[in-house]
Amino acid sequence: MFRIASMSKNVTAMAVIHLRDQNKINLDDPVEKYIPEMKNQNYLTSDAPLITIRHCLTHSAGFPEDNPWGDRQLQDSDVELAELLQNKVSFSTIPDFTYEYSNLGYALLGRIITVVSGMPYQEYIKKYILNPLQMTNTDWEYNRINKNELALGYRWLDGKYLEEALLHDNPEGSWGAMGSMISSVDEFSKYISTHLTAWPPR
Repeated sequence: MFRIASMSKNVTAMAVIHLRDQNKINLDDPVEKYIPEMKNQNYLTSDAPLITIRHCLTHSAGFPEDNPWGDRQLQDSDVELAELLQNKVSFSTIPDFTYEYSNLGYALLGRIITVVSGMPYQEYIKKYILNPLQMTNTDWEYNRINKNELALGYRWLDGKYLEEALLHDNPEGSWGAMGSMISSVDEFSKYISTHLTAWPPR
């Protein structure tokens, strides 16, 4: 069982599309419709478009590239996310101008899934994506994974390998939507196969 990091984003995006297909959201809805703290951000120009769900999906919201900063936010709660947004976020470009990889954008999508569905985004993904695909072991919190099956990371320091500590996934936070999922090759192949069977389009 590996922490699959940003491959989690694809599953988050699928949950967003699932909500779209139920007419619960529109991809061109402004993010601030669901996350009020996104209102009154200091965009770089007065005519900059509002950030939409589509911008977050396609890494075109105008946020600066935020690796590895984003990875260190996994344990943050949605209260802390709201505080970050209330203090105004930084922009490198205006929305819809160019691609720039953003973990923050996917944390916002995780929050939107929670707000629209009325359940934590992890629960929504588990109910509507993982369980139907029989991905019963895939999770976000490493403490729920059998220790004998959990792949760990190591770094070389002072002549020996030291185990890298994993960050917990906060069940009351949205940052895991960008990179906290833990899965196996066997289980994630079920998810990939689902996408492969969507071709040709139908």
